[in-house]
Amino acid sequence: MKNKMLLTLALGFAGVTSLTAAPATVDVYLTGSTAFRANVYTACTKLYSSAPTIYFGDSNHGGDTSGNAKTASWCMTGTPITGLTNIAGNTLVIHGLFTGSIQGIQTVEQHVQLTFAAPGGTSAVGVGYYATNYVSKTPTIGFSDASAASTPFTVSGNYAQEDVCVVPFIAVKSKDFATGNNALLTNVVNLTSEQLFHGIPNGYLPLSAWSLKSAHTNINVYLVQRTLDSGTRRVETACSGYQYGDPVGVYIFDVTNGTYYLPASSAVVGSVGGNGVGVVGSAGLNGANTNWGTGYVGGGQVAAALNASVNNSGTNNAQIAIMSMSDAQSVGVTNWATAISFNGLWPTTAGANIRSNTLSSFGFTGAATNDYTPVTSGYYPLWGKEILVHVVDPALLTVNDQTITKTQLGTQAKPGTFLGVFNAQTVISTNLLGVPLVGSIENEIELSKTNLATAIRLNEMKSNRSDVGGEISPF
Repeated sequence: MKNKMLLTLALGFAGVTSLTAAPATVDVYLTGSTAFRANVYTACTKLYSSAPTIYFGDSNHGGDTSGNAKTASWCMTGTPITGLTNIAGNTLVIHGLFTGSIQGIQTVEQHVQLTFAAPGGTSAVGVGYYATNYVSKTPTIGFSDASAASTPFTVSGNYAQEDVCVVPFIAVKSKDFATGNNALLTNVVNLTSEQLFHGIPNGYLPLSAWSLKSAHTNINVYLVQRTLDSGTRRVETACSGYQYGDPVGVYIFDVTNGTYYLPASSAVVGSVGGNGVGVVGSAGLNGANTNWGTGYVGGGQVAAALNASVNNSGTNNAQIAIMSMSDAQSVGVTNWATAISFNGLWPTTAGANIRSNTLSSFGFTGAATNDYTPVTSGYYPLWGKEILVHVVDPALLTVNDQTITKTQLGTQAKPGTFLGVFNAQTVISTNLLGVPLVGSIENEIELSKTNLATAIRLNEMKSNRSDVGGEISPF
């Protein structure tokens, strides 16, 4: 009887041990910058020991029909790499929903639940599957192309900000003019800070600002603007000396009729401009995107407007936009076909030849495009320092809807934690570039130099600015 009892107890303890050791699911919820979404996606895929299973959100949940790095809604699931020692033995699920930089900061700090894609789905799309499951959770981390200090949502308390990298932007004009459908914008080969300063409040500049012809004073070239939560817009306005919330003229392009209008309200949402649409893109969860004024929600919507062909007699697609390198690539008939210089400068040493480069599976052909010396040396100013804002201790949230712990999330300075790998940084040096950590965003930026580098390692910067749009000075 005694032996039987001991055997029973032993089996009972073994069962407890087995339950304790069973793998758990550690979830991380990412949101924020649409300009940086592709970089985040690529880096996340390297946080798994083997290729993760990926589920993409549908168009009703912030996704699209592409199922790739530029899709704004997705989730990945799998076994984490060995470098994530604080998450070892668990299943890592990373959820992404990219709504905009400043909206990203706001939803993290104000504990706003968003609808994220979750594992589950068998219908193939792109490199994964359409998600059939969704969860409402607070974002753990929000990415932004602009520092929180340049927005109304400064960081304090149970939230922290970390620098990630530098994101260069480039000026792009409409496709119609590059393909010869209308010759007016052939005069527009450069954009200056002064032109932005005068054009931003009005929403346009006369074509004569470039052509110097009196006949062009009544022909407007419009400045495409994102909604107020856009980090791209914040970089553009800051580089022109404007503060967050200063007046911005936001015109929407009616792609059907080839006309421009000032929307009366942000309540009308559409996939393209027309019929009084105030917000071009999705309305967002509970109409959140309509809370940020009128404009274009993402870089994809801006690219579509710039690429719109107008056949109506006497109408023109006359627009200029400030875009990320990734989004700008898709404007025109070839890569960066309609890109123009800013203050007479280009973000890469290829200069105007960036337009002759072709992306292939073997990388770029043509002139080198990944040498960002104009940015790193401090004489091309159109860039923002990518940052992330994260909760410090999920357990201290009023309502803790996170499965990740403070020890597992960590910071970029704590090896083995999620942020300690994902946002690990080598020491900044003007003489020697450190070797980035495998699994980090910095490492993916380094690897992308042979393909499409759309961001710059902090390590490579020989110049710095204290805030977005601020004075550039040597380190």
